[in-house]
Amino acid sequence: MDDEAIKLGLQALNMIGTFGLGAWMYIERRSDKTNDRVSELALRVEEIDRAVSSLQASAAAAPTHADLSKLHESVNELARVTHQLVGESRVHSDTLRLILNQITQKGMQ
Repeated sequence: MDDEAIKLGLQALNMIGTFGLGAWMYIERRSDKTNDRVSELALRVEEIDRAVSSLQASAAAAPTHADLSKLHESVNELARVTHQLVGESRVHSDTLRLILNQITQKGMQ
């Protein structure tokens, strides 16, 4: 082998090595970017999981339909009693006015 063949062989080996190194670096960097994206997604999934757990805890503590029904019935009963008391108060006021009217008219005579 002469010097030219050795140089050509070394150049070809250098070119193949450089191409191989470039391909390996491309694949490695692509893998790093993929790993970064997967890590970001894993963090996001954990954040969403915490949010869902919080919502589930809130939903478990929320009043049920039966609780709201009881509350509604209680409010309706309270409104009924309040209306009754307002009516009785009006009757008492009217009675007192009549009594005062009678007293004032007897006092004038």
